[in-house]
Amino acid sequence: IHPAGLCSDEDFLRRANLDIIGTLPTAAEARAYLEDSSPGKRSTLVDSLLLRKEYADYQALKWSDVLRVDRLTLGHKQAYAYYHWVREAFARNRPFDDVAREIITATGPLAENPAANLFKVAKKPGEAAATVSQVFLGIRIECAQCHHHPFDQWSQRDYYGMEAFFTQVNFKSTPSGQVLIPNKSGTTKHPRTGDTVQAHALLESEPAELPDGDRRKLFADWLTSADNQWFARNIVNRVWAQLTGRGMVEPVDDFRLTNPPTNPELLDALAKHFVESGFNLHELIRTITS
Repeated sequence: IHPAGLCSDEDFLRRANLDIIGTLPTAAEARAYLEDSSPGKRSTLVDSLLLRKEYADYQALKWSDVLRVDRLTLGHKQAYAYYHWVREAFARNRPFDDVAREIITATGPLAENPAANLFKVAKKPGEAAATVSQVFLGIRIECAQCHHHPFDQWSQRDYYGMEAFFTQVNFKSTPSGQVLIPNKSGTTKHPRTGDTVQAHALLESEPAELPDGDRRKLFADWLTSADNQWFARNIVNRVWAQLTGRGMVEPVDDFRLTNPPTNPELLDALAKHFVESGFNLHELIRTITS
């Protein structure tokens, strides 16, 4: 398949605006861009769009759906606080591994830690495991809850190993509002054998026992590691889909053996670049749009 030629300046201006900030350029902006004869004006345009408030607005709108900012479940006040936290992450271009870690390990009063609201929407440990897996790994593990996954490699024990990371999540009501306080313990049993399943991440060996403390921190360490084969590829695939209209893995949250990427070399190269950039979304968008 021969690659297409470069698009016109008019097309690039329209696409960059719609895909990065979700709105069209004004007539004045369009005239100024088209009259500019400098050779690096496309990169300059992308840089300027990434710094506009509409970029944070647009990304927050999209990622609030992914991160389960559910007003019906959370109520207006908590949903707005969670949305505002998401928007601030994009406005400051926070490294995405930090964003993921803060959500997964969120602890304390909801008023001070809005990221903990994810666990108010995904209330049960199994729901939390499935949600986190789908959002941050692009993997749907819920099909392995009752039996071996019919289209992938995951077993029931894999599912409950992931669930075990979230059995300590506990909310308490206080006069100043709800607080997430992890329980000191929490046991996960295999539904068919009755055996205790220790927390272990996908394709990781199940330990005989785990250290004391919040197990979500262990999961966050594994998730955001540069060696994690899914985290960076999943985020890259989601951004690629936003900018081009279709993911290299489609649907974007369905990485599995029977649904390989259309261009694995490109996906791996962009994921490597994303990790090396410090999980910098601005740098990823610059690379793809160039």
